[in-house]
Amino acid sequence: MPRFSGKRTLLTHQEEKTDTLAYYKCKLVVVAGPEENREFVMDKDVVRVGSALENDLVLNDETVSRHHFEIRVAEEGFLIRDLGSTNGTDVEGCRVKEAYLHPGARIGAGEVVLMFQPLSELVEVPLSSDNSFGRMLGKSLKMRALFHLAGRVASRDATVLVSGETGIGKGLLAEEIHLHSPRGEHPFVVVDCSTIPAHLMEDELFGHVKGAFTGAVNARSGAFEEADSGTIFFDEIGELPGALQPKLLRVLERHEVKRVGQTETFRVDVRVIAASNRDLKAAVEAGNFREDLYFRLGVFELKIPPLREHKEDIPFLAREFVRKLSGGRERRLGENAIRFLSSHDWPGNVRELSNVIERVIHLVDAEIIDAPSIMSTSFTGVGLSPDSKKLGGQGNLPFSRAREIAEKEYLVDLLRRHDFNVSVASRTAEIHRQSLHRLLRKHGIKVSELESDSS
Repeated sequence: MPRFSGKRTLLTHQEEKTDTLAYYKCKLVVVAGPEENREFVMDKDVVRVGSALENDLVLNDETVSRHHFEIRVAEEGFLIRDLGSTNGTDVEGCRVKEAYLHPGARIGAGEVVLMFQPLSELVEVPLSSDNSFGRMLGKSLKMRALFHLAGRVASRDATVLVSGETGIGKGLLAEEIHLHSPRGEHPFVVVDCSTIPAHLMEDELFGHVKGAFTGAVNARSGAFEEADSGTIFFDEIGELPGALQPKLLRVLERHEVKRVGQTETFRVDVRVIAASNRDLKAAVEAGNFREDLYFRLGVFELKIPPLREHKEDIPFLAREFVRKLSGGRERRLGENAIRFLSSHDWPGNVRELSNVIERVIHLVDAEIIDAPSIMSTSFTGVGLSPDSKKLGGQGNLPFSRAREIAEKEYLVDLLRRHDFNVSVASRTAEIHRQSLHRLLRKHGIKVSELESDSS
């Protein structure tokens, strides 16, 4: 039975050829453990397994890590990847970091054993024939699937919700959807809900009339007026104050706004695109975000995958960043540099990768950029510079293991230098606080225990 096949399909409404990824649905069956005989059907391209509730398949067993492993569709088949679990992931009794699964393969997660079984039902995912969507880049199946969907959505004049982690390119995708739409020649207005104080948000969105409040000496237009005939982009919509959520909902439903201090409304012709790195469904369940607004925003929802889920794009992205940042000078990455970059999980996503490349371009003059150059310019303090004393006694280890040790040492030192304040430490590391928490979980570092040991 084939893992999956690629084929060409003619899309008559676009009059262009588009690749289609076709793969069979599969299921995981618990064959040993407290939930023996339980079955889970995999009908998406990435499935995460662990004890935490946010996983696709939740295994209630103390030997299973919160985020234990994932299975994803790749060009060669179904790829299982351990997520830094405490007890490791086994395939047919062999501990693996990554491996391709065959029908009937037995997977061990702690003391739980699952069987991987293909099904006869086929899933087809349309893929863009391009490796880009405007300025967004990616050769992987996941990104080409996103580009295809974004291209289709761009031509529709409906609201769009873009979700994904920090540094992943949500704002860039929103702007490209606007540029690829019939509104592309009109304004693209950005409202960052995470930076505008709550008491100023209504004025920012709707504007005010003269004399509406103390200090309103002149009338002022709001973001909706400025975006008329174009697109308004709400970045981090999950931070929008609760009092303004029903007002935004009314604008979406009626296409009318009212300035602060004004009694009559006036119509606006605006497309709304919103983005969030928060789980808005969870926010709705917690009562922090209106359910009706969530459904109104998510007519189309586009989820951008984190870079660690399409690491095959790292060489392509890194080379493109080098080309763009070299100012016409002939520069390239050595093979050891590509291997080094590909071994990193990039918790800061594409933004972090771009920053690393930009630093090495400015600080290294060599035509061929090698791994030591990247380590010395971007990972100093992590213990990865070539002459680092921290790695002096670890020359007998595989590079990947030495890097894990150095990364853990860096995190511990980072927390100690900032009195175990994760928020401050994340700013120094130039990564999102949630990404830092993820790294701490990966290495089994508990801030409370570390702080206690240091006191």
